[in-house]
Amino acid sequence: MMSKPGLVALAAQFVPRLIHVRRGTWLALAVAMMGVIVLLIWAAVSSFDWLRGQAQALTGAAPEAARAVFAQVEKAAPGAREKLGEFAPALKTEPPPRDVSGTDVGPVARYPGLARSYWHREGREITVRHEGAADYAAVLDHYVKGFAAQGYRQNLLSATPDAEQHEYLKDSDRVGFALMRTPKGGVKVTTVAVLP
Repeated sequence: MMSKPGLVALAAQFVPRLIHVRRGTWLALAVAMMGVIVLLIWAAVSSFDWLRGQAQALTGAAPEAARAVFAQVEKAAPGAREKLGEFAPALKTEPPPRDVSGTDVGPVARYPGLARSYWHREGREITVRHEGAADYAAVLDHYVKGFAAQGYRQNLLSATPDAEQHEYLKDSDRVGFALMRTPKGGVKVTTVAVLP
């Protein structure tokens, strides 16, 4: 370590040399230093962005990996998913799909939580299907009461423990309605309406 007189002597020799450095050299050093600072900031921002992307990829991959594992378990041991669903309800149902393009038809609003999965128009007839995780009896009750509240008469076409098909009539309006239980415990509601 240098003593104080040694540092002062060194500074006394170095300062006169700094005064004689050209202005262009100082400018070049300042530009170089600014470039280094900009590169360090860019590296910090890029590193942060990369880390954030990795964290999002990990959180997005976890549910996909879990679904893949449960699909393999379901193949190996049918019914295992339902048994696991008793202990962890989040595993029992899948998130509802997003609505496909189109509009809902019929006088009764769709049952909450169902998503539009099919829309088809052929001439004046429009067919719409909604599906998702819901209690079969509650969905049936929602539509039966909804049509009755709108003044429609019910005409039952077929019924089984897992599916029903109805026709609702009011004046010249005719709306077809079908409800089906899906293998995964959800429901599919199909509505067929004829436009005037």
